Amino acid sequence: MLTSTSKYITIATVVYLIAFFAFASGLVNSIIEGAGARSKQFIIPSRSIQTIGETIVIVMILLMGMFGAYLLYNSGKTASSKNQWGFLTGGFTVLIIALIVGFHIVGIKIHG
Repeated sequence: MLTSTSKYITIATVVYLIAFFAFASGLVNSIIEGAGARSKQFIIPSRSIQTIGETIVIVMILLMGMFGAYLLYNSGKTASSKNQWGFLTGGFTVLIIALIVGFHIVGIKIHG
């Protein structure tokens, strides 16, 4: 059971991570450049222009990668061999999915 202090710390941590990932994924660029693009495309095939939708997708990809890394971390902390394999498999699966989606978006941005 979480105490009220640890609830506030957990909420602050989640807000901090989402804000960090939002800025890391190009939130400022999408606000400045994305509004001027006036395109109906979800992903604009240009390396210098980014939409808000792209930023949201990239934040989700970064959160997926972090969750996959957390599952890998938990695989080393658990004592049961069955749980270790479950966390290890789940962690690598989530990381691979995040990488595939991320590289697919980069391919669209570069090659159109």
